Amino acid sequence: MYSIAIFGGAFDPIHNGHLQTSLTIQKNFNFDAYIFLPCKTPTIKPATIASSKQRIEMILRAIKCYKQNFKLDLREIERATPSYMVETLESFRAESPETSITLIIGYDAFLSLFQWHQWQKIITLAHLMVINRSEFAKQPIPEIMQQFLKKYQSENKAELLNTQAGSVFLFDAGNFEISSTSLREEIKKGANVKSKLPYSVYEYIKHQGLYQ
Repeated sequence: MYSIAIFGGAFDPIHNGHLQTSLTIQKNFNFDAYIFLPCKTPTIKPATIASSKQRIEMILRAIKCYKQNFKLDLREIERATPSYMVETLESFRAESPETSITLIIGYDAFLSLFQWHQWQKIITLAHLMVINRSEFAKQPIPEIMQQFLKKYQSENKAELLNTQAGSVFLFDAGNFEISSTSLREEIKKGANVKSKLPYSVYEYIKHQGLYQ
């Protein structure tokens, strides 16, 4: 069965934490397509935040040297209406009805999943990979999500590759202490962030004068 992993986010900017997490996932699962899905930003936004065009360029620069089936998908950025993940997954499912689809989300996102638009429909459209597993010991899980885990959690990673949807898999992809928010703050303060970014992205940020 053809398998797709979807890694969504603002990627503002994409950094080595994103890439190392993705490389670890691919080393363990080897999805046929690993899709970076940048989300749309508001039309009116702070000048220090990168535009959609700039974020796309940074992602392309970051993934072009890798052979782990990394791809870029622009459907959320190009959609004229507000982006809801359930609608994005519906569009993927319509294109690939027989494909295994796995949505990768962080622990914080999982905790608030019940607040997402039509959240209970998501598990019918895709699997969920929740990273990082080590963080589950640090914060309480809301009762509604405990019940969700009890119903859908699987420890069989083959299910993510060989069935279309319906499982939640907790995966420790490593702890990479980098965030886009902190990176933007560091760049604004003039800190050296070269080690936290792909070199081509670092050079692009410098050339564009981003996050100053």
